[in-house]
Formats: sequence, C-alpha cells, structure tokens
Amino acid sequence: MNNNPSKEQNYAMLKWLNNNRQKVIELYKNQYIAYNEKGVISHGENLTDVLQLTETSGETFSIYLVPAKSYYVQILPIRFRAMVRHEWQPNYLLKLKHNQKEINATMLVDSGAEISLISNKLGRDLDYNLADGESILFAETIGGKVEYVLRNVTMTIDDHKLIVPVAWLQNSIETEQLLLGREVVFDKFNIEFRQAEEKIVFTWLELDF
Repeated sequence: MNNNPSKEQNYAMLKWLNNNRQKVIELYKNQYIAYNEKGVISHGENLTDVLQLTETSGETFSIYLVPAKSYYVQILPIRFRAMVRHEWQPNYLLKLKHNQKEINATMLVDSGAEISLISNKLGRDLDYNLADGESILFAETIGGKVEYVLRNVTMTIDDHKLIVPVAWLQNSIETEQLLLGREVVFDKFNIEFRQAEEKIVFTWLELDF
C-alpha cells in the first residue's frame, strides 16, 4: 500500500487530530492509533499489530502515540495555563525509520527542545536496543530526572530524508509525547508556525554545510 499522504491530506489529518485530541486521550490513552482525516482506523498497545491491521484497510494514515494523561502543566513538553488558550498543538506528520521498521509518525514541533525525543515504547517498537554496558544519560526537568540514550533515526519530512539524533527515553513518563527538536532539523528547514491557520510550514533550505 502507498502510504504517502499529500500535503493537503497531512493538513486535514492534523486538523482532525487537533479537534479531537481530548476525546482521543480519553478513549485511547497510552495506545498507538492509526488515523487520518476521517478518524481512527485502528488502535492498540502493540505498534506492529496496529500497522498490520491498518495496512489491510487500504487507507492512508499516520501513527500517533496517545499520552496517558493531558495536563495544563506537563513535562516534555511544558505547557502553562493561560487565561485565553488557542486549542492547537504544532504537530507535524513525518516518517521515522530504523532498519526495516518505518512508520508515519505525528510529532510535536518544539523549538525549545535541543534534540528530538521518542518514548521508551516507540523506541522498542522501532527495534532499538541497549548495548551491553551502555551508559545511561540523565536530563533534568521540572518533574525530576529522566533517563535516556542517544540514537540516530532516518527521518523523512516532506520528501526530504535526513539522519536525526533522538533522545530515546529509558523510563516511562505520563506524557508520552514525541518531540521534534532543533538538532539537524532546524538547520535544514525554515519552519514557520501559523497558529491562526493551525498549520506549520517546512521550507527546505538549499545550503551547503
């Protein structure tokens, strides 16, 4: 099956997710959902099962790892409650690949994150493993320390393929949000946040580094 949505479909899919995010969290917390602009196609805790089930449907889709909880203040990323809130998150659809595992993923674009982040669960489902005796790194957050290791992932954004370092969390947190950070990505693209339109525009930079 060709699972390469157009930019227009990407926008429609993200708009659906934004409009239905709270309901999705209530129904599918801590699960993978395969969805498109029509709604949820399949869901479950096992990524391989969700992919296999969804691919038989013939639908174009993206994968979203639903956090266990949603907070006004949360760690990774941090959100602060304001008097007036625009209920939009700057999510973007892209491909993540490691070895033979490839998925369409929905990641939160976070200009405040130095490096991209994937959850412990997604890393395992992408077949990442710890090496014998590998050192665990620590990062300080408002909620305390989190453990992680660095990995490289092949990331495809709007048909542009690049190798991006990611922090693979080693402990589970309540907000299993996937983050798209600045390292590599922000050097390769000009990224425009259009909150009023509820969309993000990635423009490839033709630069020689």
